[in-house]
Formats: sequence, C-alpha cells, structure tokens
Amino acid sequence: MHATLPMWLLLLASFIAYANAWPNNLVFDDQVFADSARFSGMGLTDLPRFFAEDLWSSAGSQSSLYRPLLMVSIALQSMLFGEWMSGYHLVNIGLHGLATLMVFRLLGQLLRQQGVAAAQARSAAFLAALVFAVHPIHTEVVNSIFNGSELMVCIGVAGGLAWFLRRQPRQPAVAWLGLSVIYLLVLLCRESAASLPALAVALLWLAGPGDWKERVKACLPVLWMLLPLAVYVALRMNALDGGADSLAVPLEGGGKAGSPPLEPAGNQQLSFELSRILPAAVMWLQALKLLLWPHPLQIYYDAPGTPVWLALGVQAVLLAAAIAAWIRGRPGPAAGGLLALAFFYLAILPSSRILGEAATAPVLADRLVYLPSVGLAIALAFGIASLLQRFRLAVVAGLLAGLCVLLTPLSWARNAEWASDIRLFESDYARLDRKNDILNTLIAAHNREGNARRAAEICDENAAVVRSGAAVGAHCGVAYAQLRRYRDAEQAYLRASSHPVSRVHAHFNLALMYLHLNRRAEARQHFELAITAEPQEFMRAYFTAVMLQALHPANTERLLQARQQLEQALRLQPQHVDSRRELDALNQTLERRLR
Repeated sequence: MHATLPMWLLLLASFIAYANAWPNNLVFDDQVFADSARFSGMGLTDLPRFFAEDLWSSAGSQSSLYRPLLMVSIALQSMLFGEWMSGYHLVNIGLHGLATLMVFRLLGQLLRQQGVAAAQARSAAFLAALVFAVHPIHTEVVNSIFNGSELMVCIGVAGGLAWFLRRQPRQPAVAWLGLSVIYLLVLLCRESAASLPALAVALLWLAGPGDWKERVKACLPVLWMLLPLAVYVALRMNALDGGADSLAVPLEGGGKAGSPPLEPAGNQQLSFELSRILPAAVMWLQALKLLLWPHPLQIYYDAPGTPVWLALGVQAVLLAAAIAAWIRGRPGPAAGGLLALAFFYLAILPSSRILGEAATAPVLADRLVYLPSVGLAIALAFGIASLLQRFRLAVVAGLLAGLCVLLTPLSWARNAEWASDIRLFESDYARLDRKNDILNTLIAAHNREGNARRAAEICDENAAVVRSGAAVGAHCGVAYAQLRRYRDAEQAYLRASSHPVSRVHAHFNLALMYLHLNRRAEARQHFELAITAEPQEFMRAYFTAVMLQALHPANTERLLQARQQLEQALRLQPQHVDSRRELDALNQTLERRLR
C-alpha cells in the first residue's frame, strides 16, 4: 500500500483542484460536440464513420481537423451518460488524474536514469507531479469536453515515453514497436501528438547512457515511426478529401468557439514559411511566462508586445544555460534544465503554425500548453531532486505544498468561469484590449440565452467593427431583429453577407427577418442566395427544408418536400443536430395534418 500512496494522493489532488469543474451543462464548443442529440440512434457499428470525416462536418463546417478517437470517446460517453452532462466533465477530471499519474511515472524514470537515488527520485517526481495536478493553466483542457483530446495525448505521450525509456535498454525492438502503436493512437486523438518521435529521440539522447555513437545507434529505429505517421496521413487525407490542404495544421478555434461555425472556412493550402519562426518565438516566451505566472487566464490573448529580439534573446540565454549545465552535470540533477526545455519546445512545436495554413500567425491558447507543461514538471522534478540533496524532505515538501495551496484557488476561480458561457466570454471581453476576437462568441452566447439587449449593447459598442463588414454582423443582426431594430439588423446582415465566413447565415437570417416583415420576394431571394453560397450538400438540403417550411407553412405538399430534404440531409450527415430536431418537429406537424 505504501508504494501506491503517492498515486492515490495525486489522484486526490487532481480531483480537489477540479472539485467545481463538473456542471450539468455544456459550454463553448461542447455545445456542438457533446450534444446528446448528435448521437441519437447511434450504435457501436456507427463509430467507424468518425474515421472518414472532418471533425466539424456535422456542424456544417470544414475545419481541416481530424480527431476520430476524440469523437469515438464522446459518442461512447453520450451512450453512457445521455443528458447528464456532469458525467462528461467527470470523465475529463479522471483523465487529468490519469495524465498526472503518467507524468509522475515519466519524471521518476528520467530522474533514475540521471543517477538520482530511487527514494529521492520518487519523492521529487511526486512533488513535481503534484504541481502539475493543480496548475491553473490546465483548466481549459479539463473543463472543455472537446479538448479532452489533449488529455488523451498527454496520457499516451507521457505514459508511452515512461514505458519506452524503461523497456528500451533491454528490449529495443519491443520498445520502438510499442511506441509506434501509441503514436498512431495519439495522432488519431489530436495533431499535437505529432512530436512524439522527436520527444523520444530527445529523451534518449539527453538522458540515455553511453557515448554519442551508442546514442545515435539507440535513436536510429525512430525511422520505424514513419509507418504509423504514414497510416495517419492516409486516413486523414481520405477523410478530408485529399490534397495538400488536408495536411495543413488547422486554425484551432478560429471563429468557431462557443457556437457552430457561421460557415465552412474553405480549403487552406499547406504552407511553410521560415519567417513564422520569429512570431512563434514570441508565442513560446508568452507560454513560458504563463506557466510561471498563470493569471489571468483567458480563451484568447492579446498579441504580446514583446519585441522579437527580446523573446529570442531571453530564450537563447535559457537554452545556453541549460546546455552548459547539462554538459557539466550529466548525468545528474543539473541535466534537468535541458530535458525540460527540449520537452517544452518539441511539444509546443506542432501548435506553433510554422507549418500550416497560409497567412496565419502563431497564437497562444491555454489548451496548447497542456502537453508542453510537462516540461515545467521535468524542471521542477530535477530542481526538487537537487534541493533534496541539501534539505530535508519535510522542508522541501512544505514549500511545494504551499505552492499548491496558492495555485489551487486560481484553478477553482477559472473553473467557475468555465461553468457558464456568459461568464467565460464576458471575462475575456473585459480583459482583452483587442476585443474583436471574442465578439462572435460573446454575442452568439447572449443571443442563445435570450439576452438580446446585452448582445445589441456590445454590438453598439463595436459599431465600427459591424460597419466594416466583419462576420460578427450576422450575430448582431439577430440581436437587433429581436429588439425590432430592423433597419440596424438589415444593415448588419447586408454588410456581413459580403464576408466569406458569415455570408450564408447572414443571407439566411436576413431572409427570415424579411419574411417576418412580410417582404416575401426579398425573403425568397436571400434564402436562395444562402443556399447557393453553402458549399456542403447536407447543409443545402437543411436550408432548403427550412425555406420551404418558412415560405409555405400551410402547404402540405411543400412540407412533405421539406421532410424529404431533411431526410436527405441526415442520410448525408446523420449527426447534424439541427436537421434531426427540425425533422422531429416537422413530423409532428405532418402527423396532425394527415390524420
């Protein structure tokens, strides 16, 4: 029992840090992905479908995101929990606890390989993993069901590396084969797993035994991991209809947060630009600062004002100091700094947009720092091991416990914000200097909650943005129309209809407003413009069905045509929630009429 006590304590700490993180509701992208109606009637035989489609396809978007195992996980949870949304959140908390245990195992393995005594290594690994368990930077990933994919990646990467490093000296072939299988699985969870082969090589090189020739020989079998990568790329290209754009690193959350996308983003060409390294370096420094000072936490962050030269200089000094310490102290606790930085940079690289969609700059998000934060845990573990050589365990443990006591309330506060769309988005809106990033999500959230007055107030505060033709005009039009400010709504819709992201919904909502105002000819015109602009066949069928019902509510023949369109939409995309709900309501109407 004594050997398992640290693991139980780490699980307890994980659950304490997220004791208020399991509300019985859905927030942000979870409203799209964890809605039980999306999986209505789905059985186990339907799960393979997720391996052949874009992540956002059922919401009417093309995102270049491919995460089939995430969707399989959410579908299975839907079958288990149904409408009990707290269950989904409890699964995420449990996954975070498991990720913490995997980090604990990896830290212990690295410390022992650097010559730290077993008892000391276990204590240092436990205390560092304890900080990982309660760190506030993890709140977005743990609170967001959609971002549970990052939890799965961390479990696979940290646990897989711990197993690999222990097995590799005795059974290298088995170690590389097992890690290759893990690599494929975590890639199918999230793209951030792409750096696993580089992480394995880095840890083998920096923490492994022998001279440089022996380490080169030990690292060469990493080439076998090209096989699972090739399988993943083939599956991804098939699901995303092939082409270079299917390999692009996606714009995570770009315009989609908190509500379904206004419109498919379209194909983004794969692009590599060396110049992106400079803004990426600024983002890396921002992430390091956030790990060390996690407050205030936000969904979106203002562009950092740090000059590129300063960001590069600070990180160059850190790397130089870590390399010098590694050379002098290898093996031993002094080698931990370089291990920590290597893990951080390699883990954050897939999210840095150096290779990705054209004309996109690296941006920071809390979810992107979950796996890289293992680097902080490595630095802490080696630092604690050094302290344990000078001070008693009780003293060091007291210091780390005090740090955890300070961090846990910050996690609670952020969890509380994640319990509500309005609270979450309003906190970002208040904190951001550049408020454009949050406008879509905030105004859409107020519209969903029936807070048209507050939504319109925010639109008025940002009237220049609405007049510019930004996509937010489609949401502002909804708010203005609900308040009977029809002229303002019309102008907002017309301006948003020129924006490629919002034109479909701007035309469609404008048509509904014209119909309400008995301007039927204009309503039909904008319905048709919306349907013509919609690139996805199942969404065209859905919009056609809504148009037929709106224009001909008393015509049974037209309603039957609308039902055929909805059935066609669901044949093409069985998970489209709006089509399913519209069909259920229409069937009830037709049943009453045809009695």
